[in-house]
Amino acid sequence: MKDQVFNAALAGLLHDIGKVIQRARVDPWKAAEGTEGEGQPVHASYSIQFVQNYVPQAYQSAALAGTYHHHPEKSHAQDPSLSMLVSLADRLSAGERERDEPEDKQDKPQQLITIFDRIKDAGQKEYHYLPLQPLALQKSSLFPDRRLEGKKQGDRYENLKDLLVSSFKENDSQNPQTYLETCLSILQRCTWCVPSSYYYDLPDVSLYDHARMTAALAVCLLDFEAGKIKTMRDVVTRAFQDKAQQAKDEQVLGEPVALLVGGDISGIQNFIYTLSSKRAAQTLRGRSFYLQLLTEAVLRYVLRQLDLPYTNVIYSGGGHFFLLAPLSAADKLKDIQRYITHTLLEHHGSDLYLAVGSAEVPVGGFKAGKFPTYWAEMHAQLAMAKQHRYTELGNELYEQVFKPQGHGGNAEKTCSVCGEEKDHVEKFKDEEAQDNKICGLCFSFFEQIGKELPHVHAIKLGLGDAGKIKAGTAMDVLAAFGMAVSFDEKDNFSRSKVPNIQRAVQWILDDIQPPAHGLELPVSPLYRYTVNQIPYDEKGRETKTFDDLQKEVRGGFKQLGVLRMDVDYLGDLFKTGLTIKKKDKEENIATLARLSTLSFQTSLFFEGWVKQLCETGDYKNEVYAVYAGGDDLFLIAPWDLVPKLALQIRRDFREYVAGNSAIHLSGGMAFIGGKYPIYQAADDAGDALDDAKHIDKDALLFEGKNAFHFLGHAWKWDVFEKLDGKFERLLKIVQKKGDGEEAGLGGSQSILQLLQNLARLEGEKKRSLKSRRVWGPWMWLGDYMLFRMKKQNEKNEALAREFDAILEDLRKDMYLEIDQWGTAARWAQLYVRK
Repeated sequence: MKDQVFNAALAGLLHDIGKVIQRARVDPWKAAEGTEGEGQPVHASYSIQFVQNYVPQAYQSAALAGTYHHHPEKSHAQDPSLSMLVSLADRLSAGERERDEPEDKQDKPQQLITIFDRIKDAGQKEYHYLPLQPLALQKSSLFPDRRLEGKKQGDRYENLKDLLVSSFKENDSQNPQTYLETCLSILQRCTWCVPSSYYYDLPDVSLYDHARMTAALAVCLLDFEAGKIKTMRDVVTRAFQDKAQQAKDEQVLGEPVALLVGGDISGIQNFIYTLSSKRAAQTLRGRSFYLQLLTEAVLRYVLRQLDLPYTNVIYSGGGHFFLLAPLSAADKLKDIQRYITHTLLEHHGSDLYLAVGSAEVPVGGFKAGKFPTYWAEMHAQLAMAKQHRYTELGNELYEQVFKPQGHGGNAEKTCSVCGEEKDHVEKFKDEEAQDNKICGLCFSFFEQIGKELPHVHAIKLGLGDAGKIKAGTAMDVLAAFGMAVSFDEKDNFSRSKVPNIQRAVQWILDDIQPPAHGLELPVSPLYRYTVNQIPYDEKGRETKTFDDLQKEVRGGFKQLGVLRMDVDYLGDLFKTGLTIKKKDKEENIATLARLSTLSFQTSLFFEGWVKQLCETGDYKNEVYAVYAGGDDLFLIAPWDLVPKLALQIRRDFREYVAGNSAIHLSGGMAFIGGKYPIYQAADDAGDALDDAKHIDKDALLFEGKNAFHFLGHAWKWDVFEKLDGKFERLLKIVQKKGDGEEAGLGGSQSILQLLQNLARLEGEKKRSLKSRRVWGPWMWLGDYMLFRMKKQNEKNEALAREFDAILEDLRKDMYLEIDQWGTAARWAQLYVRK
C-alpha cells in the first residue's frame, strides 16, 4: 500500500477518537492538558492528546493530521493538506456540516439511538438506545432499550475508554496495513455503540461507522489536488446547510468524487444445494462457509489491485461486497474482473460468476437523502452485469465458456456428491455402495473446512500474491486470489500454495479471541461472527448425518425441517426507508454513514444473535446451520424444533428493531426426510418463503410479507403466535397423563381429526365463494361434536373444560379462526404420532 493511502486512511479513521475520552471525563468541556493553544474544539483536543500518547511514533504524523479536521487552516500537522482532506471527508461522511461545539452545553443523551428507530421515523418523542458496552454476543449488549443509562453513562464511557486505551497500547505492529486493520477492529469493538455526535441532531450514527466511512472517503479524495479539496470543502460547508446556496455551487456539487463499487457472486444457491444426499451433511456447511471465504478472497484481491485499505469496505458477506474507491479505479475494474472470471472458470466452470457494478458519486451526492440515488444506480449496474455475463472476456468468450468440457457421461470420473465430471476423483465408502467417488473439491469442503470449522473460535487468513493455480481443492481456489486459510492456531500456513505471504488476518468467529500462537507474520484481528453450529455425535467427533438428526425428532414423524428467513423490502429500506416526517412530508435522511450503520446492525443480528440462538439452550447440537448472515438464514433441524425456532427468531428480531412495524421479516419451512435431495429441500423452503412474501391484489385473506409459511399456508406472524397457542392447548389435551414435562390430559386424538375436517369444509367453501366470511355446516357440526366430547369426558373435569373452552372460542368469532384450529390440529397430530 502506498504511504499516502495509508496516511489518509489512518487520519480519517482516528480523526474523532478523542470523543470517547472527552465523554468519560467529569469536566468534558475543558480542553485536554497541553492542547489549549491548538485552536481546535474541545473533543479534537482529546483526539490530539490520544494520538500523542497511544499511537506509535511512526504513525503519529498522519494520525495527528486528521485531528485538525475542524480547522485545518490552523493545523499543526506535518502535512496540513491531509487535515483539509480529512475535513472534507468528514463532512461528506456525515452528509452535512458538523458544527464545532454547541452553545448549550446542558446534559443531553450520549447514547446511540438504534438506526431502526429512523426507519419511517414519524418524529416520535421516545427512542430506543443501545447500551454503552463493548461489542459482545449478549442481549444486554446488542438490544436497544427505551431507558437511558443516566448517571451510569460516565462509568460506561470510562470502561470503554480503558478498553480503547489498553487495546491501542497493545497495537504496535510495524506493518502499516496490519496496524490500520487492528485500529479498525478496536473501533468496531469499542465504539460500535458510541454516537458520533449528539449535540444538535439525534445520535443515530456510531462513531465506528462514521470514522470508517470518513477514512474511506479520505482515500478516494487523494485523486484531487489540495486546492480543489479546499474549494470542495468550502462549498460543502455552505451548501449542505443552505438550500439557497446550493444553486450557486451547483457545478462543484455535481462533480464526481468517489466510485461506489458493488460485487455479487451469482450462482451461490445452486452451488451450495445442488448436491446428492450422499455426504450432504458433511459437505453442506463446508460449501457454505467456503463461499464466505471466497467472497473475502475476491474482495481482498480487488482491494490489493486498487491499492485500497480494508477501511474502504462498506459491507462484505453472503456473496456480496460494497466499497468506495477513487474515480481512477474505474479504469482498472475491467482487468480485475477479467482475472477473477478466468480464475472462477478454471476452478468452478460457469457455476460461479462475479458481477461488478459501479456508480460515480458527486460531491452533492453525499448530502442527506441524496446518497440512495447512487446506491440504487450501482445496484442497477450490478443487475445489468448479471444479465450480460462474461462480456468482459471479449474474444475469449467461446474458448473459455462454450467450448465442450470433459468427456461427458464418463461415470468413472463423475463425483457422486456434486454430480460433475472431474479429472481426479477418489473412491469413498458409503453405506449403500462401495463404488461411490468424490472429487477433490467436494472432499476439501468436508475435510479441509467443514470438519475443522465447528471446533475453532477463530481462523487465520494469510495474504500474499495471487497467481494461476491448477484446479483442485477449495484452498487452491482461494490461493489463486492470494489468500491462505488455517484453522490451526499454531500453523504458519506451512502447506499453503500462496507465494510471498506478508501478513495475516484473524477472523474471530465469536467472543473468544484465541492468541495467534507461533505466527511469525503481522496479524490483525477482525470480528466476523459466524453461526458455527453443526450437530455432532455424543463423543463430539463425527458429524451427525441428516438420517441421524431426524431420528431425534420427538414422536414418530421422523423428518427434518428446513427453515429459510429474510428481511422484507430490505432494498427499499436502503433507498427510501431512512426518513423523518416533517410537516406531513417524508424527508429522506439517508447518508453514507447511516446506510453503513443500517447494514452493520442488520448483519449483526443474523451473524451474531442467530448464532447465539442456534448454539445455546434447546437448540444446542440440534440445529444444522447452513448459513446465517447479511439479512437471511438457512437452517436445518428436527422438524418439531423449527416452528418454535422461527417464532423465537421473529420475536427477537422485533425486539432488536425496537418494535418498528416498518421493518420485518418473513420465513418458510419445508419438510425433508429419507434420501430427499438437499437441493430440492432448499427449493421447497424457498417456495415456502416466496409464498409468505407473495402479494396477491385479489387475495381476500392474505396480503403477503411479514409472515411465516407452515403446513401449506402462509400466516401473518401475529396469527401464527395465536396458532402456536392453539397447538399447545391441543397438545395438552391429547398427550398422556403423567408427571413428566409433556404430561397431558389423556384425551382422544379424535379432536385433532375433527378440527381438521371442519377447517377443510370451511376452506373449500371460502375458496369457492372467494369471500372472507362464510357460513356453513361446519359450524353446527363443530358445536354438536365438541359439546358431545365435553359430555363424554365429564368425569375428567380438566379435559371437559378444555373442550368447552375451544367451543366458546370458535363460537366467539363465528368460527373465523377454524383454519388456525385445523392447522394447529395437524401440527399436534404430527407431533404425537407414533
